[in-house]
Amino acid sequence: MSVLLSRMRQAQADMQIRLGQKIRRNKQHNKTWMEHEYLVLDMETTGLDGATDRAISLGWVLIKNGAIKLASARHILLDNGPIDEKTVAIHMITDQDIAALGRNPSVAMRYLRQLLLDKVLVVHHAPIEQAFLERLWVEHRLKPLTCVMLDTLAMERETQARKQSMLANDAFRLAPCRQRYGLPDYQGHDALGDAMATAELLLAQFNHAGADTNLKDLMCKGGKLIRFKS
Repeated sequence: MSVLLSRMRQAQADMQIRLGQKIRRNKQHNKTWMEHEYLVLDMETTGLDGATDRAISLGWVLIKNGAIKLASARHILLDNGPIDEKTVAIHMITDQDIAALGRNPSVAMRYLRQLLLDKVLVVHHAPIEQAFLERLWVEHRLKPLTCVMLDTLAMERETQARKQSMLANDAFRLAPCRQRYGLPDYQGHDALGDAMATAELLLAQFNHAGADTNLKDLMCKGGKLIRFKS
């Protein structure tokens, strides 16, 4: 009887915790976009399959108070194995670069996880980044993390769908998305450059959506709550 009562009390306590977390999330999600901080991330990888390919670099920059914080920009090469010729041709990252500048992936991922606390994660084309992040979380046994992930590509698809624009898939690559907002051309040659370009696109999308747009609205356009765990 005492064991059953203890389990019932624990279940009730767990339910109260989950309810509290949901209430706090709802309050956060009702804040306008300007009231949140964002970590805009891009990754360079040896391919597009998160199960078999490897991440070789990370690039990110923070957005706070509606502005890109240039001092926060980071480009980290990951010492994550040899680089094949095809990857060198695409990303211009060599084994020599990794030997000279590569960081321990576990240390880099723990640093990234710490930065993501209380921030919104932003990427362009979430399925790829999500797959690689989930694998990295497992490989390096990181503590679980729940956050909102916004996808600027998905947000742009929703915007163009409401306009009933008939666009090909290539029109949702980063460069043409930027062009539709009058942003300048950029040279996408590394993860940090792409992260900066995505951050500029995100701010343009925010401006188009309006100052009163909250995080819940943005999630409906192209985002979700995600939990990374090992």
